Amino acid sequence: MVIFWTYFLWPALMGRPTAESQTVIISLTVFTSAVMSQIVRAGIKAVPRGQTEAAVATGLSPRLALLTVVLPQALRSMIPSFVNQFVSMIKDTSLAFIVGVDELTHVATQVNNRTLVFPTEIFTFVALVYFGICYAFTSLSRRLERRFSWRKSI
Repeated sequence: MVIFWTYFLWPALMGRPTAESQTVIISLTVFTSAVMSQIVRAGIKAVPRGQTEAAVATGLSPRLALLTVVLPQALRSMIPSFVNQFVSMIKDTSLAFIVGVDELTHVATQVNNRTLVFPTEIFTFVALVYFGICYAFTSLSRRLERRFSWRKSI
């Protein structure tokens, strides 16, 4: 719906036409930034308030306490949500066909309609491309989670 409304509303607000690809970029940026801001807010709220108070008590300014004490701890809880949102955004790019943008799934459909011989192979390739991109993000997430995890002492 965000893409659809942006396609019709953005030109009316700006007073000039907007390219379809720009519409999709604007829509995905606005939607994703709203979700990401809530992920960051929730991550910061998840850190106990005592951490900020202790950092300020040691002489750090509230801003420096946020940057050096709270955010590194919050990042640990934000990583899974960030990756989830990025993977969702990758999959949401397939919705760009709504406004006429040629994206991977739409192009695969056009190729299939022209050839009518290899639909399984065409759409399996598209699925593998999406899977590869999403798997790369989740693998990166696992590495980041291991790197930022609390060290367990034996």
